Amino acid sequence: MKASKRCNKIEMKSVFYYAYCCCILFSTILMCAACQKVIHLDFDNSVIKQVINANLYPNTNLTVNISKSKRADDYSAVEFLNDCKVDIYENDIFKETLAFVLKDTLSGLGYYTSSFLLQENKTYRIVSTHATLGIAEASEYLPFKPGIINFALLQHADSLQTKKDGHYIIVFQDSADFKEYYFLATYYRVLKPTIDNHGDTIYKYDYIWDIPSHTPLIPNVNNFWPRSYTTDDNFNGQLTSLTVSFPSQYNTNYKEIALIIELSRLGKNFYEWNTQQLRYGIDYLNDGQYDRINIKSNIKNGFGHFSANSSTFIGIPIK
Repeated sequence: MKASKRCNKIEMKSVFYYAYCCCILFSTILMCAACQKVIHLDFDNSVIKQVINANLYPNTNLTVNISKSKRADDYSAVEFLNDCKVDIYENDIFKETLAFVLKDTLSGLGYYTSSFLLQENKTYRIVSTHATLGIAEASEYLPFKPGIINFALLQHADSLQTKKDGHYIIVFQDSADFKEYYFLATYYRVLKPTIDNHGDTIYKYDYIWDIPSHTPLIPNVNNFWPRSYTTDDNFNGQLTSLTVSFPSQYNTNYKEIALIIELSRLGKNFYEWNTQQLRYGIDYLNDGQYDRINIKSNIKNGFGHFSANSSTFIGIPIK
């Protein structure tokens, strides 16, 4: 009898504990439901415009990709536009109507291209006319390549120390005639072993981009690698020397290793387009609040970017 009563007490306690847990769970569900808020999104069906994407480099043909914008709830494939009339102007003088080149017949991907090479110290403007989406246009200044006066690699990893802090000095002259925009990038070009379709080892060139570099004169420490963006506010018109630190590396598996230093002078829109997209603070699990929204661009009556940069490269053989 005593054992039976003891079992009944245990069963009653289990029932009460189970009921208590259910109450806690139910209360939690009610609290979560009370915290929920329904957000109704009102999309403007009429705001469908041309999306223009292009970057201008000196001594290359201009290539412009144009597509059709979509609503936020439209999950269909991107619609590329091949029926625009795209005119290009150089320093406000008409040059030509760009020809369309189809690259992928399945998706319709293609681009409009110029027959002439772009030149430094010129301002280029395009005017794209579409039968239903109207006229979109943009302009950008293509700056001179920066002149590097001096460069010295002070320290780098080697076969004995495969990882160590790297240091170099780069010296260049900023122009006093313009408001200048720059990025500085540090990365590697390597010749690494790869297995081909026949199982043979061959070597192919590849790049290692994730090399964050730091220098006191570029105050923005949140730049995405490998580029550090800056204006000339701290050295306007001056002969500028940058002492740069970076995590250097050496890998015996690579047949060749070259350290690449890229100093680029930017058009204003190139600088603004990229720096608007830099993330602030620490990005925890791609939290939405770190995403840039409402990015401004120089596209009139459209979206995208029409930007320019001119780069000078230094290659240092490491292996």
